Amino acid sequence: MTFKMKGFSPFTKKQDQTNVPLSEHEKKKGTEVIGGSLNEEKNDLEMRISDLNSDIADKGQEGPTKTRAQVMKLEKRLADVMKLLSTQKRG
Repeated sequence: MTFKMKGFSPFTKKQDQTNVPLSEHEKKKGTEVIGGSLNEEKNDLEMRISDLNSDIADKGQEGPTKTRAQVMKLEKRLADVMKLLSTQKRG
């Protein structure tokens, strides 16, 4: 008997596994993840965070909780990417 884990493929690119998936809000807006090098991922994350924060500000004090949660995920991944970039520059 065999089974397939949802979303798993031995041929999945490493970049696809590191990027934070798009939220439903980002998909509706047509946001795309470019990926590539760590610098490109850093720029992509910064732009997504900025766009989502702008959307939250437009909604006022009652900005969507899911959007805020997505921003937190993106900020966490951005911090990880920044650490990786700083270790690359030293090494």
